[in-house]
Amino acid sequence: MRWLAAALLLTCAGCAAGGALQPGDHANLPDRSALGAPPKPPALPAWAPELTAVNGQAVGLSAWGPDEPRAIVLALHGYGGRGRPAFQAVAQVWAEQGIATLAPDQRGFGYNPSWGRWPGASGLIRDAQAYARQVRAAFPCTPFVVLGHSMGGGVALAAAPRLPADALILSAPAIWGGDALNPLHRMLAWTVAAALPEARFSGRGVVRIQASDNLEALRALARDPLYLAPPSAREIMGLVRITDRAAAAADSVALRALLLLGEKDQIVPNDTVAEVFARLPGDTQVIRYPEGWHLLFRDLQAPRVWADTARFVLETSAPEACTS
Repeated sequence: MRWLAAALLLTCAGCAAGGALQPGDHANLPDRSALGAPPKPPALPAWAPELTAVNGQAVGLSAWGPDEPRAIVLALHGYGGRGRPAFQAVAQVWAEQGIATLAPDQRGFGYNPSWGRWPGASGLIRDAQAYARQVRAAFPCTPFVVLGHSMGGGVALAAAPRLPADALILSAPAIWGGDALNPLHRMLAWTVAAALPEARFSGRGVVRIQASDNLEALRALARDPLYLAPPSAREIMGLVRITDRAAAAADSVALRALLLLGEKDQIVPNDTVAEVFARLPGDTQVIRYPEGWHLLFRDLQAPRVWADTARFVLETSAPEACTS
């Protein structure tokens, strides 16, 4: 059973550890009812629109930025995480430069009442497109960038052909699907998901994956009652589907795009991810960080990432219709 856990986690490690400590640090899914009523995120600033998923439910949302932003970032977190801890540090720095950040808790995670219930790959992708439409409607002539980290990166790329955005940032993204994924791993994920869909495999004592060199950030994740880990077999298969959808979308994404990779990332297969990203036909850029791990926005060298991404966001142009 321990080796099965290891194989399953490695099938889609980058998605399943999209904010993780070591697999197995949360051996059992917490009882959500024991946490009481779903906590509410902090109040939104006046400029921030509420975001609604495709099922009509408002989602947990964190927002930072000035009343009249120079640019807007919609930031999608990784598996198990939520918007506030994933992006608060960078969003506060960006706010000082005129960049506003909207970080929704994706359905099934964070502050949402659906916490712990997997919404499906299609649900997450369609949600991202819905959020982007709502942001674009609220800020029709403000440069608008969609950022996705890990699982959120897979969701962002899969959604990108129908995103009403001006640019895309993918941070250690889960996009190595299709032919890039070992077919034996794919078969294993499918088989276990069919037989034991709700089983959660920790890999404790078998797989050791360090997500960051920022130990305090990792401890904060371990203390967060809303952090969801480890993934179930159903969720791992769903994460595989996200990587497939992301890889399939690559050839159709004409957005200006930036890929961020950490050379010390123990989760993402950087070269394979870069190969998928290279298929994007638009204006693309890749930045590799020699001291970067998986949690690039929370690593000890994160200020470099914050500066690079701020530069990319502020260089993004408003929609052509607004400048002509």
